[in-house]
Amino acid sequence: MDRNTPVFIVGYMGAGKSTLGRKLALLMEREFIDTDLFIENRFRKSVSDIFAQEGEAIFRSREKFVIEELSSFPNAVIATGGGLPCYYDNMALMKSSGVTIYLQLSAPVLAERIELCKRTRPTVRHLSGEALLQHISAALEERVAYYEQAELIISCDEVKSDQDEALLAQDIASRLSLL
Repeated sequence: MDRNTPVFIVGYMGAGKSTLGRKLALLMEREFIDTDLFIENRFRKSVSDIFAQEGEAIFRSREKFVIEELSSFPNAVIATGGGLPCYYDNMALMKSSGVTIYLQLSAPVLAERIELCKRTRPTVRHLSGEALLQHISAALEERVAYYEQAELIISCDEVKSDQDEALLAQDIASRLSLL
């Protein structure tokens, strides 16, 4: 794989895109970019505040603007927001300008992870237990067709520790070197 080719990590919220992305960027000696943090810095407002004050449609248009810019960044590992691949032509843009990786997790595993940090997740902070699981299951059903367009699909249900994440990052870096 050409060093100038960006690597995009996609998947549902709580999949570990940012955590794994940082490790992968370090291994591959690339810049790491989280699209949500990029949006917050660019627009000087948290993702939660954008959702609350301006609505999801404005947030999605900002994601589109940002991914168009980031798609030309060379030598970067880019963790996307969970919904970013599912709007506009974002997934096609990422695929045409780089390599896409889908971190695949089951709804129950995602629900466990999200339950621990849901206060920072504007679309699910009001949900718990079975309601959270149902919400995630429904969202995955809608989004999986976009996520599964990725060049690499990595099953992550068994990734439980920092050591597991480090091994997974090494495995992905090895796979990318073969592309």
